[in-house]
Amino acid sequence: MAVLRVKRGVTTPTTSNLSYVGELAFDYNNNVLYARNSTSVVKIGGEMERVYFYEGSVSSHSFLYTFSPNFIYKIVVIASTTPTTSELSPTYIYYLQTGGGSNLSGSYTSLMVNDVNTTTTRISAKNVTGFMINDEYSNSVTPTYAYTKMISFEFCPTSESSPTSHYQWVAHGSSICTASDQSNPPITHAMFAHSVNGPVYGLNINPGLDIGTQDSISVAVFRIARK
Repeated sequence: MAVLRVKRGVTTPTTSNLSYVGELAFDYNNNVLYARNSTSVVKIGGEMERVYFYEGSVSSHSFLYTFSPNFIYKIVVIASTTPTTSELSPTYIYYLQTGGGSNLSGSYTSLMVNDVNTTTTRISAKNVTGFMINDEYSNSVTPTYAYTKMISFEFCPTSESSPTSHYQWVAHGSSICTASDQSNPPITHAMFAHSVNGPVYGLNINPGLDIGTQDSISVAVFRIARK
């Protein structure tokens, strides 16, 4: 029987790796098959693909990635820190533009409720470069092991004068701050929306857990074709 072999590697291929339309490549590290079309490289099979991942022992993480208006993105952040003292810091997200990674401006709103307050706290701001999420620890329970935050949001391009004209990006999602390995974990839940002015070429994510010696953060970016 004849054997058909395609290009192979351990990362997502780019157009520099695949020269011809229809050419295939196999990422055997993640078991994903890709093909070249007339303008880019696309995943074969499945709707959502992971396009970026980082995991490390840092209190914040910055990365460059060109967000294309041809896709809708989902971003998931898991962060933790080890001290058992009170943690009262909110999360900040910065959207980066090309050229030095300076911060884009925009507006945000965030609604927070936790296990201490019976009311919902609202914050908002316009024309800012730091997008705040008021997901601070409620301070009702002292953690035994660690504070942790899980932040998940969609990031989508919006249209201007026509469906093919894009400039503003909109994010919406939620953040949960709690404690690990406890039967009585406190919960802070914040829902947020961001409107970002300009093409986005990366993110800086600071979950506000920079108070320990073993801070950790995991950042994953997924995308699905918009059309």
